[in-house]
Amino acid sequence: MQNKCKIDAKRRGSFAKLASIGMLTMGILSANTNISSDMDEEEDSNDNLRKQNYININPEYADKEKMFLPKKEMNLQKGSIGIVVVNPQIDFLSPKGVGWSIYGASIKEHNTIENIGMLFRAAKALRIPVFVSYVVWNKQDLLSIAHTPMKNFIKGTKLAYGVGRGIRANDIDHSGADFIEEYKPYILDNKTILTSPRKDFGLKGNDLNMKLRENGVNQVILCGMDANTHLDSHLRDLLAEGFEVGVVRDATAGAKLPEGDGYLAGLINFRFIANEVFFTPDIIKKLQSI
Repeated sequence: MQNKCKIDAKRRGSFAKLASIGMLTMGILSANTNISSDMDEEEDSNDNLRKQNYININPEYADKEKMFLPKKEMNLQKGSIGIVVVNPQIDFLSPKGVGWSIYGASIKEHNTIENIGMLFRAAKALRIPVFVSYVVWNKQDLLSIAHTPMKNFIKGTKLAYGVGRGIRANDIDHSGADFIEEYKPYILDNKTILTSPRKDFGLKGNDLNMKLRENGVNQVILCGMDANTHLDSHLRDLLAEGFEVGVVRDATAGAKLPEGDGYLAGLINFRFIANEVFFTPDIIKKLQSI
């Protein structure tokens, strides 16, 4: 017990240090229990302003004052939580990627890159396991890909296309399927758990379920790209496997096309079927308080 207290004291000190040097914005990860009420009020004010700015993008993104479907908050349990980041890759999140033409506006609106980054940093500081589920298509995959509208776009642009050949066909280095530079220190730290490369929106043929269970994870905090295809499919597949799943609504984005706003389509489904829907600052505060 004495050793545990010493460890907890050290962790609290490290959280305070992280916040003080600006690694976590808005002080959302401060573990100092003696924070003044003035600072709390300032943080709440910043969070409220952030949410209002988010809602101002499109009033349809706002939750109604009175929702019809009954909600129940997730009872997050220490040791049972894992953060799953979907497709943190160049072609999904970077202006250099081929997907920026359809995703870029939504990414900028929701500060998606920054919010995913905050989740990475928080998870590392709090020692919460992080899982990265990423998709890679190669030449052989694109020959047999389904002729659906989004898959036609993927094939035409070679989105998340691996440049390897033969037995190394799923290599992602120096390709649009590679991870964006901002996240590499977190993803390639030999602690983040990488799944086997996916070949579809969901988890068919992927080992994420197995890796979550091997690490004792029953409650998933889900974020990443993109909202109404990959993230929505992950949500449904994980729920079907018996996991509790909360979605971080401003740590994703969607394609904005004449066919519709992919982000709004995803958000509506998250409200219907996820265990809970979070803003980034709110879920980080919850994780820190466990």
